[in-house]
Amino acid sequence: MMLHDFFNRFEAFTRKHQLISDNDKIIVGVSGGIDSCVLLDLLMELKSRRHLEIAVAHINHRLRNDESDGDEAFVKSLCDGYGIECFVHAADTRAQMVEHKASLQVVAREIRYKYFETVRILKNFTRVATAHNANDNAETILFNLLRGSGANGLGGIPVKRGDIIRPLIFAQRNEIEQYAKLKSLRHREDSSNLKNYYTRNIIRHKILPEIQEKVNPGVIGTLNRAGEIFQQLGHFITNEVDILYQNISKRFDDEKLVLDIFKLKNSLLFIQENILIMALKEFVRGEVDFAKIHSLMDLIHSETGSAVEVGNDVIVYRDRHNLVFIRHPKEPAEFIAEIIPGKKYEFEEFYFSSEVVERKDVHFSLSPVVEFVDADLAGEALTLRNWHPGDWFMPLGMGGRKKISDFLVDSKIPVYQKNSVLVLNNRDGIIWLCGLRVDDRFKLKDETRRILRIEFGYK
Repeated sequence: MMLHDFFNRFEAFTRKHQLISDNDKIIVGVSGGIDSCVLLDLLMELKSRRHLEIAVAHINHRLRNDESDGDEAFVKSLCDGYGIECFVHAADTRAQMVEHKASLQVVAREIRYKYFETVRILKNFTRVATAHNANDNAETILFNLLRGSGANGLGGIPVKRGDIIRPLIFAQRNEIEQYAKLKSLRHREDSSNLKNYYTRNIIRHKILPEIQEKVNPGVIGTLNRAGEIFQQLGHFITNEVDILYQNISKRFDDEKLVLDIFKLKNSLLFIQENILIMALKEFVRGEVDFAKIHSLMDLIHSETGSAVEVGNDVIVYRDRHNLVFIRHPKEPAEFIAEIIPGKKYEFEEFYFSSEVVERKDVHFSLSPVVEFVDADLAGEALTLRNWHPGDWFMPLGMGGRKKISDFLVDSKIPVYQKNSVLVLNNRDGIIWLCGLRVDDRFKLKDETRRILRIEFGYK
């Protein structure tokens, strides 16, 4: 390999994809590995031709003790040799992994890109360059294929995303190694890359070499070409899905996202899946895989109240004609209020009122917020409170006792609503599972003399 040929290909690639403009100020993510060291060297070669300003950002993830500290010292020394500025950030990656309940790779990647962007903004740089290469791209495509990804995942690593550029993605690893050898570039070896703890390393060290040896020696190039096709297909699908998604989704806040099932089912299955992928990416922190998508597709055809967990503290349930994404509901604060019949109460999230009425004013309806009970049996000392595990009542029309927890399950009450259900009770027991069912013991009878109209509703 001729050095100038490789450099010319590098420069041509940056021009073809409009990755670098004259006078750009570029932050280079350098780990100390061979890929990032070669990328830095190539950009330093390009520096005077394109009037660039180059600086380095390095993350010490503190994952490999002395080895991580050695990487940091090496990168600082490397920058001193080039005479460029080096920005270093030390992160407690494992602690953040526990805090965010995400995989180590996901958290480490988020830390890196967040820091790169922070440095870019604070130091007024224009671009961030990372050293992904053609082998990384091939591994990503194969990894996404094996775990069940859509067209976007099969597109692999994008050459450019916002201010992030990947100028080395045209080059295969053996070419990068040759360049480093011919230029006698120093670099560090990450010992974790040699271990098969991670799926990506299994693909790198076992699966791809087997394919290269026994199926297709040029599989890296093949996968990269397929990735280009799928990226174009992904862009087309994304544009179509974006339009449909805006019509199908209703985002209330960071805690709740709703999809209209009827509108969703009017689309092709492939489009439905991509809309669900978009919803998960918007609402769920972490990786999106097709096992989750298949669970959601099944949920579309399930009964009201059915629910699935999709990871990272997110539950999705079917509520009649909607698919509702919510964070795991927090345990409600203990609520209890003394209720005097005949008064109206306004609370932060709901209201309650009661009044004694004549029998001629009793009008039963399908509305769950209004009920009528025997005022004398209810008495004057009423309490409105959370339901508790072990609570039971005698649901009207069922002819026997039933635990409230079982009643809520049988009634297909959505997960997020169960914790917010309140009960009205007196000394003898529960009078009303508010908004759901009155207790049979307090129903109106022919001999009822006084009637209490009770009303409960959420604001």
